[in-house]
Amino acid sequence: MDFKFSKTKMTEAEALLKIQKEAFQSDLKKYRDYDTSPAAESLDFFKYKINHSFHYTIFVDGKIAGGACIVKISDTHYRLFRIFLSPGCQNRGLGSTIVSTIEKKFPQVKNWSLDTPKDNARNRHFYEKFGYKKTREYVINDRLTLIEYEKKIY
Repeated sequence: MDFKFSKTKMTEAEALLKIQKEAFQSDLKKYRDYDTSPAAESLDFFKYKINHSFHYTIFVDGKIAGGACIVKISDTHYRLFRIFLSPGCQNRGLGSTIVSTIEKKFPQVKNWSLDTPKDNARNRHFYEKFGYKKTREYVINDRLTLIEYEKKIY
């Protein structure tokens, strides 16, 4: 499996948004969070993120397979805003490769943050495996509570 991680080009926006919507469709149905769900995001907002964050396209065997959006909070604090893979590329160990690639790409970052659904044990285990620690919870709606995670690098 050939893996490539490169800065997103605006011409990739529609294909990436389609993959993002597929990747988060089950969450949208489960949580009914039509305001902030990645599966309900508009193309305009997706393009805005490409222009106003560190946005990367993930290629597997030469094809667009997903993306990653990283937001700079400060010079030493960045946020993993979103990582997504097409359903056909999930559960193949790519998540570990993606997180490692992101952390190596930004060696100046000493504090990483992200959030994930409280009831998604698999995501929580994945991030905790990488050293992320729970810092708080917040309720989005009666179906969805998010857990905020941080990882400090010394």
